Amino acid sequence: MNKIAVVTDSTAVIDNELLKNNTNLYSLPLHLIIDGKSFRDGIDITPSEFCFKMNQALDLPTTSQPAVGDVFKLFEELVEQYDYIIYITISSKLSGTFQTGVLVKNQISDDKIIVFDSTFTSTIQKQMIIKTLELIKTGSSIENIIKNLDYIKSNSKIYLVVDDLKHLHRTGRISLCASSFGNLINLKPILYFEKGEILLKNKVRTMNKVYTNLIELITNAKLSSNSKIIIAHANGYDYALKLKEKVLEIYPENIVTIEELSPVISVHTGEKSFGISWVS
Repeated sequence: MNKIAVVTDSTAVIDNELLKNNTNLYSLPLHLIIDGKSFRDGIDITPSEFCFKMNQALDLPTTSQPAVGDVFKLFEELVEQYDYIIYITISSKLSGTFQTGVLVKNQISDDKIIVFDSTFTSTIQKQMIIKTLELIKTGSSIENIIKNLDYIKSNSKIYLVVDDLKHLHRTGRISLCASSFGNLINLKPILYFEKGEILLKNKVRTMNKVYTNLIELITNAKLSSNSKIIIAHANGYDYALKLKEKVLEIYPENIVTIEELSPVISVHTGEKSFGISWVS
């Protein structure tokens, strides 16, 4: 049976328990720059601490991918200990993390390192990691693991509700026209992931209509009782909890979990953003 290491980046929000229970799991932190000071995502700052600092900051925070040197150092160590390394990254359309992984792979070992572009982030990226770890424990082949990752990529959805579009516009994730229009008439935009990009799905005027839209989207997905449903938020737990209650009215047999969004994602979506995701 092959010895396989799983590496991801901090936008997947890997909790300490998952790391503790899987000694072959490693997480590389992205960096947050707040008023000129750098913080390692998930190490030097928690999601709730970040939201507080973001509100107090003189300038909107920025982000940067894991340092190339840190990726080299970790992979050079792991390639000596494992038969294969699977690096599951945030969408390549949102960060240069994937491209850096490919660069390091080409420098160290083209045969032993697989760099997988999740085309998502946060909750779906984490589901990919959990599934990979499960398959490794059952002795699954590399080919079967990648097949399962491709399945999750093709059968997952993320929808996000953003309270203020200025973050997405400033970071280049949405056009000026859409940003100005949304703020002008106080719309609540519902965004979604499509082939790794964040796009605008709907624009609604009230929070009640936000919930109605999200519930309609997940109802139309016709999920099974085994489908994974995850709600995530950036200092917006009350919104997430209300959404969970409404989802359970539609899918009472499913387990619906609530998680925090990575601070790196919160830089782009802003505080009080929340969303729903699933793997069908």
